[in-house]
Order: sequence, then structure tokens, then C-alpha cells
Amino acid sequence: MTLEGQLAPIRRRLFIEAAKQPGRFSMDGEHFHDAWEIYYLVSGERCYFIKDQIYRISAGDLVLIPVNVLHKTSPAGKLSQPHERILVNFRTEVVNALLPGREEALEQLFVRYPVLRLNAEEQQLVQPLFARMLAEQKQQAVGYEEYCQLLLAELLLHLLRMANGRPSYDGEDGGEQRPYREIAEVARYINTHYDENLSLSELADRFHLSPYYLSHLFPRVTGLTLVAYINRVRIEEACALLRETELPVTEIAYRVGYQSGTHFGRVFKKAKAVSPQSYRREQRMFSGGAGVR
Repeated sequence: MTLEGQLAPIRRRLFIEAAKQPGRFSMDGEHFHDAWEIYYLVSGERCYFIKDQIYRISAGDLVLIPVNVLHKTSPAGKLSQPHERILVNFRTEVVNALLPGREEALEQLFVRYPVLRLNAEEQQLVQPLFARMLAEQKQQAVGYEEYCQLLLAELLLHLLRMANGRPSYDGEDGGEQRPYREIAEVARYINTHYDENLSLSELADRFHLSPYYLSHLFPRVTGLTLVAYINRVRIEEACALLRETELPVTEIAYRVGYQSGTHFGRVFKKAKAVSPQSYRREQRMFSGGAGVR
């Protein structure tokens, strides 16, 4: 498990895995990484926390996770049955190489459609692609990596077609289940009020929860403590401002909710392993100075 609030890097350009898990299986701690993720539930039911929403998913559902987005799966209920899933992680450079000109459309696909509920025909379309990718990775015949990437490109194009004209899915707060509904409400509030002075007592009072209940249930659902989640939201917003504006670092710290530039610098370096100034220089170097607004 990674340190709290830090990235879990994906080393390979493309990775696919199938696994069967017991019904009470729950991901340990926080989980986000520098690659795209496709999660296909073959059997069973799960609750999926993504950024600030809860989704209840069933067999045949596809979950799409953008780069660096917090996510965590949990049992769908006390009587959850074992489940089987297929997981595909792929890096951005794979998309750029395979589907040039489709990068923006794919980014929108993963943002607008965190869950695609596939009908029987759509399931029959994607399942053979997953099966072939798994077989290629296992057999490792000549050119298997390139072939897996071609299969991924076919899968992504199918998903773009499936999403065309389809209404986006906004989540359901885990149905009527506690604590999913309550924690999702708190997470959404943090994502829209990160620039305010947020504290455990203030949030507990606002949502009519006890501080003890909130502090213990929040990490069970999200994988992060309340403080770590607030810091993660603030740091991601700070990264966008560092990339896209010329605002001074101290001004950015204030805008994302930190009262001290020094404290902001410490939290930022712990999360990103570089200072805010270094992060800005690196991003400008990679983008050639583009994106400043």
C-alpha cells in the first residue's frame, strides 16, 4: 500500500489482470495512479467510490477511471457474494500512439461516463477483447504487447461508439446504504468548498454526524482520512492553477484553502515529491509553455 495521499505509479504501458475476490474484499487505503483504468465486473456486485460519487455496479458494468482520480471498491452489502473482475491500466502515451486525434474525446468519455451499463449485445462485443488481451499477456508470443495495444484501441473505439448519444450516469450514493450516502455528500461538499476553512467538527455539524462517526467512516469508504482527502482535493486544484496561470505560489495556496504558504509547500511536496515552483517549471517544460491563461 502506498503512503497516504501519494501516487501508485503504473510502470508498464499497458497491463491487464483478471481476479476473483471474496464478497467482503475491500481495497486497502487510497488508490489513484498515473494511468487510465478500465474495470469490468464479470460477476457479483460492488460499490465503487470515484472522486466524490458512489456507484453501485453489477455484472456487465464497465467503470472508467481517468488519470490521478481517487477510487476505491467496497462490498455492495453485508451479504455480498464473491465477485470477478477484469482490470486494464494503460498510460497516456499508448492512447496518443494508437488513436492520434482522439485524446480529447477519450478524456471526455472517461470524465462523463464513469460507469457504462452494458446491455447483452455490448457485453458480447467487449468480452472477447478482454479474453484475447488476457490470453496474449499470458502466452507472450512474438508481438504480444503490440497486439494487446491494438485490442485496446479496438475496445476504446467501441466504448466511444457506445457512449455516443448515451446519457451520462451521475451515481446513486450507494442506494439507501449508510455510510455511502453520507460520505459521498461530505466528499462532494469538500470538492466544491475546498477553499474554505474545513475541519472535522465543522463538517460533522453541517451534515448532522458525530465527529467520531465521520472520522472513522470516511476512510472506510474513500480510502483516505478526512484531512488527507481535503489535502488531495486542494493539491489537485493547486496543480491546475500552477499549470494554467501565472499566479504567485502564495496566492495559489490561499485560493485552494491554505492560510500558510509554508504549510502549503510542505503538503504539496509530500504529495507530488517536488516543490510547487519545480512542478510549475516541469509542466511548462513538458508543454512548451502552452496552457497559461
